Formats: sequence, structure tokens, C-alpha cells
Amino acid sequence: MGAGILFASSLSAFVSPDMIKTLGDGVNEVLGIAVATFVGFVLPGPRYVLYPVFVELYQAGVGPAILVAFISGHVLIEPSTFFVETGFLGWRFSVKRLAVSFVVTVFAGLLTIFIYRYVGWKIL
Repeated sequence: MGAGILFASSLSAFVSPDMIKTLGDGVNEVLGIAVATFVGFVLPGPRYVLYPVFVELYQAGVGPAILVAFISGHVLIEPSTFFVETGFLGWRFSVKRLAVSFVVTVFAGLLTIFIYRYVGWKIL
């Protein structure tokens, strides 16, 4: 857990909250979901490293749909899992699971937009 806190603290040293807020305001939310899915996929490390980064992004003002896509992207499409699956089950299975996981992650972000705007639930 200490590594996660250290990583999240170093993230704020390299990327200012104003930069994250500017990117969040100037980008289409659907595009932000796709980018967050990809970043969640390529971010190495266990999940406990991800949660302090999540908190830093939340405090910087990143929207809930993008945060849900970020967490879902890491959980469903973790890089180490992808390569282990490729070794055991073959590249066809891994690519198909990657595609399905990407679609599910983007859908989770879009569902979060719907819940937030139209149903009125406040997740975060």
C-alpha cells in the first residue's frame, strides 16, 4: 500500500490538478472514458496501487464516469492477466476477451453517465 501512496504522490508532482481539470473540461466525456479505459489497461501493478491514483484523480475533479472506466479498465483488462492468458489459452482467446472487456468497460462508463444525469444517483 505504501507503494501506491508513493506512486499517487509522485503523480501529483508530474501532473498538476489544473492540467487534469483542463483536460477533463476540454474533452468529450465519451472520449475521456475511452482514454481512461486504455490508461487503466496499461497501468501496471496490483489494484492497491490504483486506488491512491483514483483518489488523486477524484480530488483533481475528474468525473465519475471516467473514474469508473479507469478502475474497470484496470480490473477487467489488467496487462499481466492478458499475457498469462495468452500463454495458457492462446492469443485468439486473449484478444477476444480484451475486446469484450473494452466494450464492457466503456459501457460501464456510459452507464455511469446515464445514472448520474438522468436517474439522479450520486455515486461519488
